[in-house]
Amino acid sequence: MNTKLSSAICFSHIGQRPNHEDNFLVNGFYLAPDLQRQMSDNRCYFFSEPDLSGVRLYAVSDGMGGHNAGEVASRICVEKLALAQKELQRHDSIKSAVAYLQTVIAEINNTVCNLSHTQDEFKGMGATLVLFVICGADYAILNIGDSRAYHFNNDALIQITKDHTEGQRMLDLGLLTRKELSGFPARKNLNRYIGYGQNGYVLQADEYYPILDNGVMLLCSDGISDYLPDSRISEILHSANNLESAGKQLVNEAVASHDADNATVMLIPLRR
Repeated sequence: MNTKLSSAICFSHIGQRPNHEDNFLVNGFYLAPDLQRQMSDNRCYFFSEPDLSGVRLYAVSDGMGGHNAGEVASRICVEKLALAQKELQRHDSIKSAVAYLQTVIAEINNTVCNLSHTQDEFKGMGATLVLFVICGADYAILNIGDSRAYHFNNDALIQITKDHTEGQRMLDLGLLTRKELSGFPARKNLNRYIGYGQNGYVLQADEYYPILDNGVMLLCSDGISDYLPDSRISEILHSANNLESAGKQLVNEAVASHDADNATVMLIPLRR
């Protein structure tokens, strides 16, 4: 797949759900309420952005909760991250940028928790959040929940993040095998997410600092990873002519199921 002339792209689709609770951030752009509501027509949306200098930030957030609450939680995540991007440009190292983003994540969590605890229509709402940060030649990934970050290069797809689910916890403890996991009813239950905790709790994301020379970074909601095995994602990325066709095919296949979830995939070319 040729990525030399590509910009970051994102496809997002409502799937077979009544509301679109996924959202994303591409260097300041995200789905505002009016755009989020327009997703009810089931169409895919394609976004691109030019290469930018400074600290670059990409995110995918998958909301959850009662009627409309999930879309509010995911929108709070990306909206507050977008507002933080000006301050983010003041940081000249990846560790400094990540430390600042951790404070923003804690503030986002407090906002979502307060709304969830004080307004009935938002009771129990929450969201996942996965971030990809580029600062000069350095990269970082931050993750809360089960939205994922993968790296694809030389025909190999590697999952970088680890899900914050009961299924993953059982795997880590050696209490279930991957074959047994599909029969575990609580496998998708989240044990860390935006909206988790009480007053005084400081939510922090897992941090990853991969060494990457080139290839493609893939961020996605579980509407992609739950419906397409890693082997199929890798096949699509390998065979596609460009990022746009790859992203379109990933989403179209993920939402083909009768019970398809909201599906969002972001593809970011890495170039030195």
